[in-house]
Amino acid sequence: MGTLLSSPQGDIFIESRQNPAARVDLPRQDYYTSVAFCERPPRDYVSTSIERLLIIQERDRRINQLTREHEDIPARCKEIESRLQVHRESLKTAQEELKKNGAAIKQIEGDIEAQRQRISKFREQQFQIKSNEEYRALEREIAAVQKGIGNLEDRELTVMEQMDGLRRDIAEREQDLKKEESRVVEDQSVLNQRLQNIQREIHDLKVDRDALAKDVDPAWLSRYERILKRTGDYAVVPVESSACGGCHMNLPPHLIHDAKKNMAMTQCSYCSRILYWQP
Repeated sequence: MGTLLSSPQGDIFIESRQNPAARVDLPRQDYYTSVAFCERPPRDYVSTSIERLLIIQERDRRINQLTREHEDIPARCKEIESRLQVHRESLKTAQEELKKNGAAIKQIEGDIEAQRQRISKFREQQFQIKSNEEYRALEREIAAVQKGIGNLEDRELTVMEQMDGLRRDIAEREQDLKKEESRVVEDQSVLNQRLQNIQREIHDLKVDRDALAKDVDPAWLSRYERILKRTGDYAVVPVESSACGGCHMNLPPHLIHDAKKNMAMTQCSYCSRILYWQP
């Protein structure tokens, strides 16, 4: 006993179940008189095989889809974490700016104290001089230093106002960070749950798929799997408007005829996908 198959070139042959490499070529004129080699009526046999392969194909495509989603989840987790990092960097920038302003305030205060000490020295010198001209010269120096101190105090006030704004900004960014941390925890929890669901669904699909595969002729299943591995999308496709439903190339009339008759496996002569007739 063997499996009745049709090559993409339209040749008909019997493939042995015991030795798939062994095949018996059939002239097309003897094709319909040679179906006795099959284990069941060819039309029902082919129809059933196609139907089972279509179900298996649906499972395989779903497994592939879930596998891609499963592989994509770590990248999505990193993307979620990057959202958190943006808030952390924003807060860090504001804190560093506040720190710089604090250092600037200390520097300004040090400069003011140094200028006040200069004024004190000028005052001491005024007690020691005897001429009015020298006294007025020191007064001018003191006035210039006092003006400089005023400028420093204005600058100090500006920096202090900036620090007040930064403190408010930091408080807001801290709140934003806390909110984002909560969202990140929630989003990661959703992804982790999705990961578990995907793993469970893939397992169930594979179990179901393996059970279905046991009822498919090994020769058909092996050919289907080779085609699916090569195409990556569909191995079994319908004839659509006289064209292959996979590569969309126009089919030779004899392949359309074979697909309609449904007496053997029919493959596209361009992409080798398995064809079936869909009224």
